[in-house]
Amino acid sequence: MKDFLPFALDGNELASGSDDRSLIVWDPLSGKLKSHVTFPSSILSLAWSPQHLYCLYVGCLDGALAIIEDLESNKVTNSILTGIRAPVFSLAIDEYSGDIAIALGSEIHIAQALQSGKCVTHKIFPLPKDLPLTGEQPDKRVHGRAVVIKEKGNLLVVAYLHHGIVCWDTSSFKQHWQINPIHSHQIIGHAALSSDARWIALTNLEDGVDIYSLGKSYPDLQIKNHPTLEDQNIPMQVSWLFDGAAIISGSTDGDVQIWATSTGEPLQILEHKGCIVQAIAVSNMMVNVSMLGLCQVFDYLSSTVIATGASKIAQDAYIKIWQSKIDSSSLDALESH
Repeated sequence: MKDFLPFALDGNELASGSDDRSLIVWDPLSGKLKSHVTFPSSILSLAWSPQHLYCLYVGCLDGALAIIEDLESNKVTNSILTGIRAPVFSLAIDEYSGDIAIALGSEIHIAQALQSGKCVTHKIFPLPKDLPLTGEQPDKRVHGRAVVIKEKGNLLVVAYLHHGIVCWDTSSFKQHWQINPIHSHQIIGHAALSSDARWIALTNLEDGVDIYSLGKSYPDLQIKNHPTLEDQNIPMQVSWLFDGAAIISGSTDGDVQIWATSTGEPLQILEHKGCIVQAIAVSNMMVNVSMLGLCQVFDYLSSTVIATGASKIAQDAYIKIWQSKIDSSSLDALESH
């Protein structure tokens, strides 16, 4: 299954990582395969460097953290040393310092590059506070689902599986705020920060997508998107479109929906004929990057490109590329909808 689909910063490369251990880099418009690397274990996370074009960071189930700086070589050129071996659930790179935020097993690390070129952990964050429970939650394992560095490296926002969303001060390790989700089991599938850093959208592993203002524990908008079958309630990626005017989420039944964030009304369905779609990436061409976890948004003046990764079984995995064009009058109408 294609589990991760980040676009490179210029939108000209699309990376896909999966549980079959394959990392593939594609030309998203022509469909041409540009690079293929096989890893020893499943790939759990991918992140493009915002400082070095076509430099890709790869996190694996066995704890390996690899850096690929030359896509044409099809080889790992460097690594990140953390001192532990645990699944790498999420990666994010700070565009100012180049520091790497890592959700690693039950820990959250920040690593930085040494003069030798090696990257090593230099900060490990404390465990988050337990949530005031709204329902029964027997599982309290700490597990970071998505990370993003903000405010020139001074803040780190982490979406946890069982502990809500926390904003950490990267110097003092104090919590600036914590969002306590209101849905009954409080488990978070994935999350994405809006490009203006005012809202967070999360898939709630219950009945759809919730949008919260930063630091607030009651959602501004709840979008209902129930799974067709109870046993198909699996983590789905979520991402923002059109500078926050719309939002898109994965699907268990193949119908990937786009909603207006002003009203929650559905705008369009992208069909995949009953396949599960967990991976979503959005590219709009103005190099205006918003990232939390697995979803990236790039603003291309008048064209939006969406990549969706779908499968029923691993052997049938495929990626669809969707392209739309929207002019300023259409965008204004959408935002005021």
